[in-house]
Amino acid sequence: MRFTVPTVILMMAAVLLTGCSIPAQGPDQAERDSWSRVIEFAIRALPGVVDASHWFDYEGKSRTYASRLFVRLEDGATPDEAASVVRAMGAQQLPPRYQGDQTEVNIDRMTDSYSAYWRFGRDVSREANSAHTWARLWAPGTQVGWRSRGIDVDKMSNAIGVAAGSEAEPHRATAAMRRIIQDFPELASNHWTVSTVPVENGLNNHSRLEPGWLNTDPPIPHGRPRFPSNGELEMWEWFLTDQPTPFFVEISVYEPPGKAGRTLDVAIHPPVGKQLTAAQATQLAERHLPYLAQPGAVVDYTIETRNGPAFAVFIGGCQPSWRDVLPESKAYASQYERC
Repeated sequence: MRFTVPTVILMMAAVLLTGCSIPAQGPDQAERDSWSRVIEFAIRALPGVVDASHWFDYEGKSRTYASRLFVRLEDGATPDEAASVVRAMGAQQLPPRYQGDQTEVNIDRMTDSYSAYWRFGRDVSREANSAHTWARLWAPGTQVGWRSRGIDVDKMSNAIGVAAGSEAEPHRATAAMRRIIQDFPELASNHWTVSTVPVENGLNNHSRLEPGWLNTDPPIPHGRPRFPSNGELEMWEWFLTDQPTPFFVEISVYEPPGKAGRTLDVAIHPPVGKQLTAAQATQLAERHLPYLAQPGAVVDYTIETRNGPAFAVFIGGCQPSWRDVLPESKAYASQYERC
């Protein structure tokens, strides 16, 4: 069972590409390998499929099996062909003991990726429809990542990311996002992220516009899913255009407004392996703060220097007492903060 193309799980891809086998775990390994070969044969026979790899993970403590399928589609594969992969996996007639356990499907086409997971034995029409729609969202120069989250149908949600492919071309992502908003209004009730490169959780090595929270203690959960507004897209693109020093920016938007009534978190991060000095932070703030301080704005603005306290100004609100801030940022409190 080898998968010879890149996948969204880099570690597993590295294992497979080097020819190493997945360690045998738990009982019935030979039977599970046999079923994996059956599934791979069935998926590879589908129109539009280049390659497929399947295996079972065994969780000894709970005595459950997790099924994982990775599929590479032809660049020109159609939405119907993407959906057929999900339907074919959902239709597999596995032994009864697998019913209720988890299966995961990951599909790559060009630079786009789709993933979903569900319990064996239930209807997968919703996931198949999502895969069909995902395959329709492609735009030149961008990467669309669609994750259907939730094993049970009544708890499902979709997280969809539109990436420009490079930090230097944010306009590709904003243009693709505007096209999606215009052509697919039915997709508004999903969690949308716009980024320069695909999002990696926990890493501040790219710029993105996303729902939820950033500078909060304790965290605030995501609000009502929606499309980013045109003003938010313009703001994100502005932060990545004609700036005095390189940085990554994360803009987090609220719906409804978050803690202390704020509507935005804006976090500035230095390039990987670099630091921002207090002088550079002040230079960026001099450019950013007047832009953000629109009438009625409540924005938590921070600059991470990677070398001590952050530069932080709470526009239209009051700085949290627990936050340790650079002395240089305190000079802007009287101008922008409202305590």
